[in-house]
Amino acid sequence: MAAELAKSRPARGRVQEKESPWNDAIGIAMLVLAAMYLLALVSYDPMDLPSWFWLSVTDQPNAVVKNFVGRFGAMGAGLSLYLAGMAIYLLPISMTWFGVCKLASNLKVTGRSWLGVALMVISMAAIFEVQDILNQRDNITPLGGGGGFGYLIGGSILANLLGSVGSTVVLAGVYAVGFFLASGIHPLQAIQDIRMEITQAWETWQIRKELAARGVEPETSAVSASPSRRRKTTADKADTVPAGPLVTPELGLTFEAPKPKIIDSSANREHTENKDKPRLSEVWEKKRAQKLEQAPHGTLGSLAVRFKDYKLPELDLLSWPDESQRKPTDTRELLAIQETIVKALASFNVKVEAGDITRGPSITRYEVRPVDGLRVARIAALDDDIARATCAERINILAPIPGKDTVGIELANRDKVAVPIRELLEDEVFANGKAKLPIALGKDVYGKTIIGDLAAMPHLLVAGATGSGKSVCINGIITSLLCRFAPDELRFIMIDPKVVEMQNYADLPHLALPVVTDPKKALLALRWVVREMESRYQMFAQEGCRNFETFNNRNRKRAAANEARKAAAAAAQTVIPANEVETEIEADMETEAAPPPPPSRTPRKAAAGKDDSRVSAAFAKAAAAADHLVDGTTPPWDDMDQSNEADMDVETDADAENEATELPVDQHGNWIGDSLPPQPKVRSQEFIIPDTLPYIVVIIDELADLMQTAPADIEVAIARITQMARAAGIHLIVATQTPRADVITGVIKANIPTRIAFQVSSALDSRVILDRKGAENLVGKGDMLYVPPGGAQPIRSQGALVTDDEIHAVVERCAEQGKPIFDVKVDDETGEMGGDDDDDNGGVSSEEEQTLERCLEVIRQEKKASTSLFQRRLKLGYGRAARMMDILEDRGIIGPGEGAKPREILVDMDMI
Repeated sequence: MAAELAKSRPARGRVQEKESPWNDAIGIAMLVLAAMYLLALVSYDPMDLPSWFWLSVTDQPNAVVKNFVGRFGAMGAGLSLYLAGMAIYLLPISMTWFGVCKLASNLKVTGRSWLGVALMVISMAAIFEVQDILNQRDNITPLGGGGGFGYLIGGSILANLLGSVGSTVVLAGVYAVGFFLASGIHPLQAIQDIRMEITQAWETWQIRKELAARGVEPETSAVSASPSRRRKTTADKADTVPAGPLVTPELGLTFEAPKPKIIDSSANREHTENKDKPRLSEVWEKKRAQKLEQAPHGTLGSLAVRFKDYKLPELDLLSWPDESQRKPTDTRELLAIQETIVKALASFNVKVEAGDITRGPSITRYEVRPVDGLRVARIAALDDDIARATCAERINILAPIPGKDTVGIELANRDKVAVPIRELLEDEVFANGKAKLPIALGKDVYGKTIIGDLAAMPHLLVAGATGSGKSVCINGIITSLLCRFAPDELRFIMIDPKVVEMQNYADLPHLALPVVTDPKKALLALRWVVREMESRYQMFAQEGCRNFETFNNRNRKRAAANEARKAAAAAAQTVIPANEVETEIEADMETEAAPPPPPSRTPRKAAAGKDDSRVSAAFAKAAAAADHLVDGTTPPWDDMDQSNEADMDVETDADAENEATELPVDQHGNWIGDSLPPQPKVRSQEFIIPDTLPYIVVIIDELADLMQTAPADIEVAIARITQMARAAGIHLIVATQTPRADVITGVIKANIPTRIAFQVSSALDSRVILDRKGAENLVGKGDMLYVPPGGAQPIRSQGALVTDDEIHAVVERCAEQGKPIFDVKVDDETGEMGGDDDDDNGGVSSEEEQTLERCLEVIRQEKKASTSLFQRRLKLGYGRAARMMDILEDRGIIGPGEGAKPREILVDMDMI
């Protein structure tokens, strides 16, 4: 019994309170006192008592004390034996057990435990007296084996009233009560253990009897491991008691287990007007003004000039919810549900302890702590039974909760609480966090604000069933970016095959091109993004920068370095002769006039670094382009030579350098004349390198519609963007309400690690999105699973709510400050994807013409033409490869088909 009790103690050791520094001292003191007490009793001799002690039996005590603890021990032992007789030996035994338990762990010995020991000693002493056990009256026990207590209670009172048998029964009951109080064992648990032992013995006897009837020699191991015992092995390792002070099976040991805490994080933060706290727009304006001041003169792009006075939309345009309509949290209902969960698990022999309760905006998480030896998989397998017991529509079991030793059982709230986006945007994490592209996503079950960083993601996949909150999430992301970035800092490309989702943003000045609603034109928009990405990488190579952030900060770092060098030179009082300065300027001018080396070998210096004439001309051109913007129809990058697809750098020859000093410009290179500055000459194969580049966020609202149009091309374009665009400041957000494997392909998922899953219909759809199940257990209306960048486990949270009125208010405030500046080149290309292009080329689109050129190159290399060759070399489908063969045959380049033989080539391929 003691061994079993000792084994059960560690099972509850984990719920004890913080260990006291006095535990070891108290435990050692108990062991020492128990040992001294026991030695004093064992070596007791009445002749050791001093003559003045009232229990002394002689006037001449022993000169040499025989008691192991001296005369003090002899007096204590004599008094104890006089009062309780031989039953007093229970006291040092109990003290020894208490001391051992104190040393083993942080356990509290209560007054109830000592009361139980006292009842045990007194009742045992009375039993000795009633049953005349060890009742020899001598110098050691002058009042018999029961001592004074036994004689008074057992012999004088109970024996006369109830007789010998009745008194023994009553005293045995008192002893049992004392034992349960001291040990902490519940009577029902003791009865269950006894019943289990009896049942096991009965089953063992039945097995032996059956084997004997068959004439088979029973094996000891087979008989001992009966089926009933095997079924209850795990369940009998430890016991579980409802939350509160837990009494352990050891003598007198109680654990001060923490009571379950009810955490209500569903309520929104109170909205208080703090005038001392700066607003988000004010903080942004200060940073923007500092950024414009630090930028070298003449290097600001036309977008920065155009939107120099742009102001962010105020957060007052967003609304707060009415908290008066919210129902208060019923703690009694939460505790009742938790008790139901614990009982439901106990009915399946899964014993757990109740943990904390956390009520979130949409769900409530009930934590349970499994006993040692219980696999959490057994709890997760009972989700349907828990749902039946709690009458829940959907249930999700998190086994275990990351970072905790508990299992979370999540049930949907009857009354959900909306999470307004304004609450998230006013959070310190959004306003002053380290995120470069912060987006407000929602709040988790603990009420923590979830702010994602799109720059760190770097791309995002959002998927879920219709009506689950996917579109609201996209609107919340767009609103977050609009409340943080100006049009010259961030550009949008919105692809909306469903037509109605993105039309609210048609007037945004942040748009790089109109909202694309035609799936055929979406491919051209994605190809424009790829070309923009490649163009940016060429700029990075010429500037010697590795990524987007380094490129945008290069001039400020150079300016700071120049200021440091000037300060150092001034401190050293270094004087440079005038002739050396003139020689250096002439050398720099000759270097600038010479053609630059290839970008892959030697990066070119910044245009604004050396020559004032180049700086003045570049700034004059940017200002002139900004002045000619009319209703967003003339982009700053489209006034150049149309023959060159890339941007061009300003060229200044020797005459232009001489004339630059005569232009009406100030000392900083700013144009101060009355008329427009002359248009500078341009030279191909060079770039106008601006001071900064804006972020580009591409949003595809419905991927399934695009994949039905041209799946191979769309997949290749998305894969190219997701693989390479991060360092160029281009980020992609893909949303779909059809999470199938043919829509969200492996190529697309491989490069989009950050994902958000809303409610789906099956676990298969959840695996397509998250590579794991769980989204099928969501409750909809913004309930989502968010996999952060680098996160191992998805975070369940409630998405931010932004209404249509709030979207209209924010977009209207942005549109008041400027018209959208579209890229006319890509707009014209998308406009050409109609019937005109097909009619002019005999029904062949411009996209097919590009594929046709690749086919001609394959024919030129292989000296043959066939459908299978195009499929293999160009990775085309059969239908598209056959279409190319038909076009080549119509144009007289190849001959008609001759079965399985390759087509005859009718023209000289070198002449094409």
